[in-house]
Formats: sequence, structure tokens, C-alpha cells
Amino acid sequence: MIHDFLCWFCFMFTHLHIHSAFSFLYGTFTPEALVQHARKMGFDAIALTDKNGLYGAIRFYKAALKEAIKPILGSELTLWDGTSLILLAASFAGYKNLCRLISRAHSEATRGKPACSLYTLTQFGHDLICLTGGREGRLHTLISMGSLDQARHWLKVLKNTFGPERLFVEIQNHGLQGDNAIMERTTMLAKQVGLLTVATNDVAFLSREDFAIHQRLIGIQQMVHHRDIHPVPNDQFYLKTEHEMMAAVPYAEAVENTARVAQASHLELPINRVHPPSYPLPRGLSADRLLTRLCLSALAAKYRPVPYRALIRLEQELEIIRGKGLSEYFLIVKDVWAFARARGIRCTVRGSAAGALITYLLLGGVDPLEHDLLFERFLNESRSDMPDVDLDFDSLRRDEVINHVMEKYEGQAAMVATIPTFRARGAIRKLGRAFGYSYERIDRLTSFLPYYLKSSQIEAASETLPELKDTPLRDESELLRVAAKISGLPYQLSVHMGGVVIAPGELVSWVPVEMSKKGFPVAQYDKDDIETLGLVKLDLLGLRMHTAIQKTLELLAEEGIFLDLDNIPLDDEKTYRLLRTTETVGVFQVESPGQRQLLGRLQPRRFSDIIAEISLFRPGPMKGDMVTPYVQRRNGKEPVCYLHPDLEPILEETYGVVIFQEQVLKIAHRIAGFSFAEADQLRRAMTKDRSKVYMERLKASFVQGAIRQGYSLKTAEEIFAMVASFAGYGFCKAHAASFAHITYQSAFLKAHYPLEFYLGLLNAGHVGSYPKSVILNEAKRSGFKVFGPHVNYSQYDYTAENGGIRIGLSALKGLGPRFCERILKEREQGLFTSIREFCTRVALPQETNLRLSLSGAFLGLPLDAADRQMPSLPKVEGGGQAK
Repeated sequence: MIHDFLCWFCFMFTHLHIHSAFSFLYGTFTPEALVQHARKMGFDAIALTDKNGLYGAIRFYKAALKEAIKPILGSELTLWDGTSLILLAASFAGYKNLCRLISRAHSEATRGKPACSLYTLTQFGHDLICLTGGREGRLHTLISMGSLDQARHWLKVLKNTFGPERLFVEIQNHGLQGDNAIMERTTMLAKQVGLLTVATNDVAFLSREDFAIHQRLIGIQQMVHHRDIHPVPNDQFYLKTEHEMMAAVPYAEAVENTARVAQASHLELPINRVHPPSYPLPRGLSADRLLTRLCLSALAAKYRPVPYRALIRLEQELEIIRGKGLSEYFLIVKDVWAFARARGIRCTVRGSAAGALITYLLLGGVDPLEHDLLFERFLNESRSDMPDVDLDFDSLRRDEVINHVMEKYEGQAAMVATIPTFRARGAIRKLGRAFGYSYERIDRLTSFLPYYLKSSQIEAASETLPELKDTPLRDESELLRVAAKISGLPYQLSVHMGGVVIAPGELVSWVPVEMSKKGFPVAQYDKDDIETLGLVKLDLLGLRMHTAIQKTLELLAEEGIFLDLDNIPLDDEKTYRLLRTTETVGVFQVESPGQRQLLGRLQPRRFSDIIAEISLFRPGPMKGDMVTPYVQRRNGKEPVCYLHPDLEPILEETYGVVIFQEQVLKIAHRIAGFSFAEADQLRRAMTKDRSKVYMERLKASFVQGAIRQGYSLKTAEEIFAMVASFAGYGFCKAHAASFAHITYQSAFLKAHYPLEFYLGLLNAGHVGSYPKSVILNEAKRSGFKVFGPHVNYSQYDYTAENGGIRIGLSALKGLGPRFCERILKEREQGLFTSIREFCTRVALPQETNLRLSLSGAFLGLPLDAADRQMPSLPKVEGGGQAK
């Protein structure tokens, strides 16, 4: 009894009803700002209860723990009748049920209008603390209508659902007419039913001054999204002090009971620990054994004979994977890859995962032994975060892979969220609508705003950026003030372009899930929050170059040429000759003017040169002038030198220049005696913003290790200085190698099968840096004729014709797939003999016919068949207004 009293006394008043900016376009502050404000006000505990979601819960939880404030996670859940309840997690089991309830509310109702049924509430009410919802609650609504019997009945229903110890009746006073009477009646009903009351404030902003910001956010909902919603009625919906709450709600017990609620919540999330997913295993076979069996089988197939170092390397990798409980994760990755390959969907690995022998054995790609790639850059025993395997698929067929994952791992998998925040252009455009500005006026205000600019930086930028010197924004003081206030606030849930989270069992017990427009389930957490929670994420990305390569291979197959592009030798002279000529428009990663210039200087002759080119052509190395010494030494114009002979085996491939992150690991391992795990920690620390004090600490650790290895103080300090200066610019060699493989493949196709390669590029959508007009011009420069679009000869896509390229109907602006298909279907009945006949048979809108005429698609056709006899129509060459 005394202990309970002391716990309540420690907390005193606690806010339990708070909407942050993750109640999108409603709350005016981030969870981190809430925690900072709560700390300044002296609160020891605080809740976050955003509407129908836990979108900001993980970052709130982390921020609160950092400030030694007790975080209480909850949500305001909308019920079937439009009213709501506040639900708070009393434990991790309660958190799981809260996730389930929110997910059900989204899945059982119309998309975008979540609603929870009483039955669902009864199913998952265990270990949740329920508050009656304040002015948005059913209880408040019934009391304000004078329906006290119904209000009393509703309290009894909730009491049966949550129990008397976990149900609290909210009383609020926002200074509105009738609030005092409603407080009195609410307190009376609570006593009659045998329930405790709690004092809450429906917080939407941290201070009274931000009421106007809340109104503008609601204005965006009204004007941009056309929602039937209204702002709170006055400025009293702010984070009040304990004294202000006691003055507003003159019921001491209700104020004190908030501490009882805070004390009853003892949620501990299992963050910063890995929670691997589960994989459907064959009976009697463990994940570790199955993974080992698959790897050994692939090892025997890829290496003949199997080198001893491959066996040792494989066992070392498997040991770390087993120790971290990640065997099922790799089996899932293998399953996804196998599904894609079985259906002819091109797929490759990118990122540091390409440096693992296990990845090579299970998924193919570049050989990490041949190219000296490090597993420890991808995964080592000291890493507490989850490994991240990124897979690139043919863009046009990526959704097939995602569908497979969602179906096979139904209930376990969902897309990862991305949560966009207000930046300059978006803030001005949306606020402009809320201010009632016309679209023309908004366009004038935003036309010169840089995309990178934060909305809090607009006013300062208008004084310094030449393009903003005469902007009409300078006269919009109120608009700029509000834009600065909402800078960085989230405004909606979006879907990550390829991130998929897979849970160990039921996903909705870890994170709330809702549905995307495409019908995929979407987790309410972004990739950082998913990682904090320790869940596994796969990136299933689309790569247009894979689409182009696949279409090229399909064209070659039609000609009877079947290429196993993934296993072609990496020493084809014709391919390297193409790269040295810098005629690489359309070739993956090396087609921009700067990249072609570097190719000309580098003159690649082997695969490692392509890896180096991809690694060097980035802002860091270019700014740090790493390119010049590398190229000079590579071409024999400058001597190769090393600070110490022991560095030669590590830096020999890059002529003494530190280019790769893996080289940093090897130097720390060889010179300072670090384990590769310790070396990776050093590398990660060096690549982040670090203070001078922290760098000195890193230096001391490195130098002491080097001295223990027998190096002099001077040598140790010089090597550390070299590593520190280049570490921030270093590139992951495994990632560069995986991309270099695609570069080589695309260059091989262009060198050996240029016509088919150009057609593959043209039919793959927007690939690379250039529009299709540039690709067509490149084809002309290579000696291929380009025939314009024509109603009698063009197919839907670009096609080969008489050794040249015929522009497809789909390339014409304003024609569209439906009209293209109509033309092609009608043409099956016979070629068109005149423009009039075409118009009669196809029946397109007059404007579309005019577009066809202007593009040259009727070239050679008479207006009427009677005007000219046409026993056979010549195939004409001509231009076209292509997209």
C-alpha cells in the first residue's frame, strides 16, 4: 500500500491523451519535441495517443527513455459509431493487443476510415488500460445529449470488457460551454458504476500560441484532401502544467488517478535485439541444417574442385549466422530469389551482402573469393542490428515477387512504411491551399524554390539565394511563419519503394498494419523503427536495367541466340574495348558525361577496373581528389608507394589509394590487430559525423594496437591519419562489384548485340540518365536506321525492322494503351489503305487522329482510297513525335 502511494506520488499528474504530428495534419509537434517539452515541465511520465496508429511510437519510446521519462504507449481508436476510446498498453502483451486492434480497425473498415467493432475490442482488450475518450468518446456524446441511462450502460459494457481495474473515466475541461456540467455528470456516473476518473486534456499543440498552426493543418485536410473535419474549438488543447490541470479539473482524485494509470503501465519493448523471422521448414529438419545443406550443395556446383579456403570461409560465415539465429532469414531470401528465377524474373543482390560467400552460393552474383570481398563488412559477431539483403528485380515484374512474399508469408509480412515530412515546396503548396490561394498564385510562390530546402529555411534562403531575391514569397510573412512551424512534421503514411518486413510469427502483434492503394499490407513503422524493434527487413527493389536486359535477351532468343548472361566470362575484349571508347550511352552506371570522361582516363581492361570506376565516381572521392592519384598510378604516370610494406597486399589492387571500406577493415586488422568485427566498428565510427574528442579516442585505440603489433608510434599515427582521411570517402567494394557485374553485362550486350540492346532500352521504360530520343540518336550514330511511327507498320513497342528500329505506337503522345490496342486489333483484319478508311475502321477522337497525322503515322496513305490505288504500301522512313 505504501509502495503504491509512493509510486503515485513520484508521478503526480501525467498527461494521458496527446496527439502528436503523427496524428497526421492534426497535431503540431513531433514525439521528440513532446519529450523535450515534458522534461522542461518536470513530468516524469507521459503518454502518446495518436489517432488510429502507433506511427511515432518507437521514436517516442526511445526519446523518452533517453530523457529518463516513462513512456506510455497508446492510441485513440475510432469505434464503429465514429466515437473513440483511448487505449494504453499496460505491458508488452498489451502492446501486442493494441497493434492487433489498430490493424483490425483498418482492415475491417473502408480504407482510410478505420473503425473497430465491439466484438474486436472484446477479443483483444487484455492488458490494455482504457480511457473513455474525452470529448470524442461515446460517453461524452451520450452525456451531452442527456442520455444518462445509455451512458451508464456504455460504462458497464466497457467495464465488462476491460475490468474495473483497467477502465478509467475521462473528465475534461477545455473552457467550453457545458464542460462543467458534463464533468459533474461524468463523475456521478463513474461513482454509480464503481469506476475511477482521470483528468485529461485533449492535447493537439504544446503551447497556446500553436493553436493557429493546428487550424492551418486542419485547413490542409479540408482544402487539399476534402475531409469533413474541424479544428478544436479554442486554444485550451495544449500541454498544460500540473497546476493548470488542477485548476481546470477541480476533482483532486481525477488528477491523482493519472499517476495510478502511469504506475499501472509497465511496458518494456524488446528493442535493439534481433527477432528473426520464421520459415516453413520440412519436418524433421532444422533451419541450420537446411541452410548448411543448400550451401554445401551449391559449393560443390560452383567450385570444381572445392578449395580449402572456401570450406573454411563457409563454416565461419555459417557459424556467425547460426549464432545470431539468422538461418531462417537466409532461407527466406533464398526462397524469394528462387521464386523470381523460376519465373524468369531477373534478380541480383546489391550492397554489402554481395560480399558474403553464402549470398554467392544461394543467390549468385560475383564470387567474393575471386574478388576479395569481406563477409565481415556485411555481418559480424559485434553487430547488433539486422543484416540487410537488398535484391534488385526486373522493374516490370517486381510486384509479382512482392505478391509471392505476401501470399507465402501471409500474416507475417508487410511493406515497410516511409513517412514523408514537410519541406519547402510541399509546405508552401499545401498551406497555400489552406490559405485559400489560387493554383496560379501557388505556382508563382513555389516556382523557384529548391527541392532540397526545408520550409524553416525559406526566409533565410530568400536573402542569400539569387533565384529567390525577387520571389513574391518575401511578402508572405504569415505563410512563411506557418511553413517554418510545420517544417519537418510528418503529414501522411506512404509505402517504402521496396522494403518488406517479415516477423517471427504474427506481424500485427509487433506493429500495426494497414492496406496500401495497391492492396499490399503496410506496417505503420518506417525502416528505422523496424530496425529498432529488431525485425527483419528485405529490400525488394525494381531496377530498370534488369528490364532492359531481359527484353534484350528475349529478342535474342527470338533470333535463336540464347545467352546465359550471368555466367559469361568477365574477360571479353570486345566489351572492354567498348568501355575504353566511352561509347557507353545506355550502359549501366557509366553513361553520364562525367562517368564517360573517367572511363576515358581509366581505360579499363579488367573487371576490377569497372569496380574502381563505380567506386571513384562519387562526390566524396571526386571532392577529395582520390581520382587523380589512382588514375595516374593506374596508367604508370606516377609511382605506386605505400606508407609501410605491410600495406602493399591490402592496397596493391588500388595502387596504394584507399578506395574501399573493406580496405579500412583489413588495415585495422593487419596493422592494429583488431578483429574484423572491431575493425568494422572503427569503420562505422569513422564514416559518421564525429567530434574531435571521439576521433582522438579512436586514434589512441588504433595506435596502441599497432604498437602492440610491433609498429613504431610514428608509423601507427601516419597510417591512422591516412585511414581517417579516406574512410569517409570509402565505398563498399561488395556493392560496387555487384553493380559492376550489371555494368559489364549491359556493356557486353551493347558491344555484341547493339540493335537488340537499343530495343531493350527503348521498351523498358525510362532507363538511366537519358530520354528515349537520345537512345534513338545513339542508334542512328551507330548506323541503325530509325523508322517513324506508322499505323500500318508500328507495333505497340519499338521493334526491329529491316536492320533498323521502328518506333512503336506507344511512343506517341496522347495515344495511350487503349487506342494503341484498338489500332493493332483492327489492323489484324488488313492494312489501312487510306486515312479515311483508318478513321472509319478505328474510330478515334478527332484530336487523336490529328496527333497521328502530325507524327507522320499516316505517311504514304492517301486521304481516300479512291485518290490512289495502293496494291502495296511502301515501308516509309520518317520521324515521329515520340514520348
